[in-house]
Amino acid sequence: MKSSEPTGNYRQKVQLGYLIHELARLMKRRLDGEARLHKITLPQWRALAHVGTNASITQSALAQALDTDPMTISGVLDRLEKNGLITREPDPADSRAKLTQLTPEGAERLAVARRLGAEMYEAALAGISKDDVAIAENVLRQMRDNLIGPTAMSEDK
Repeated sequence: MKSSEPTGNYRQKVQLGYLIHELARLMKRRLDGEARLHKITLPQWRALAHVGTNASITQSALAQALDTDPMTISGVLDRLEKNGLITREPDPADSRAKLTQLTPEGAERLAVARRLGAEMYEAALAGISKDDVAIAENVLRQMRDNLIGPTAMSEDK
């Protein structure tokens, strides 16, 4: 009978995956706590950040960029608009679509979010050399590319 477990010590082989997951969980938890202190949710912060770097983005483009469905992003945008952080205006090119933009208050809130995010990253990278950070970024980029690239597609078949 063939074992479904990879050869060798499974836990040792996937230790990097566990570390990546744990780090992502801790970062998300820290950012979520900071977001709550500023009376905003993490999904709202993510949407605000994307609108801030993509002025006049449509709701459907925003949903796609954030890997969520249009109905979910609609609720997020409704709350941001209600809180005066964004505006939505009709798209002159498509009467069914609305273009989303930051308000001055939204831009201020985004600046706070970026500062807090940078502080969290600085804390996470404390004691790690720039060379080690560059190596880690390259390794993680390659892992990502392996999972979304042509090799990953052919292996899934």
